[in-house]
Amino acid sequence: MNRVTKHLGIVAIAVCILPAGAWAQETGPAAAAKAEMQTDALAGLGREDLENRRQELFVDNMKFSNDEQKTKFLAVYVPYQEKLMNNLHQRKKLLDDYQNAQQNGVISDAEAAKLINANVTLDRNRVIAEGEFMRALKPIMPEEQALRAYQIDQRLTVFYLNDILGTIHLAK
Repeated sequence: MNRVTKHLGIVAIAVCILPAGAWAQETGPAAAAKAEMQTDALAGLGREDLENRRQELFVDNMKFSNDEQKTKFLAVYVPYQEKLMNNLHQRKKLLDDYQNAQQNGVISDAEAAKLINANVTLDRNRVIAEGEFMRALKPIMPEEQALRAYQIDQRLTVFYLNDILGTIHLAK
């Protein structure tokens, strides 16, 4: 898939997953918050770009009150990011294996069951890591800011997953 098609696909997915009214002219804090994350997302970041810039994007959008809070956040975020990226790389390998095992979406029941179980395990492990990350943020920032971290994390993960899922044939 060429880069233009991939970027258009990412923009199309962004249009579908953004909240209703995201394209309408809005004002106020909600509009400013949407604009912060949408600027990079709609610029068509690919998986490699997102991997390389995830921490930078995260930190740029967190609005830390001071450098001490940023340092404490990074002490929690960096190990979480390593777990998350490991999980996402495993997902990518699993999808590559699926792509190699099937023919235009046709796959054996045994292979399908194996893929389902592996994906569910990866999902469970990702959710556990997210929960640990959120709990670790409680002592270093207000809940509202921790919610912001969760929202940023979810948006970045969705764009990453879209990139690796976008070329996979659906099972028949």
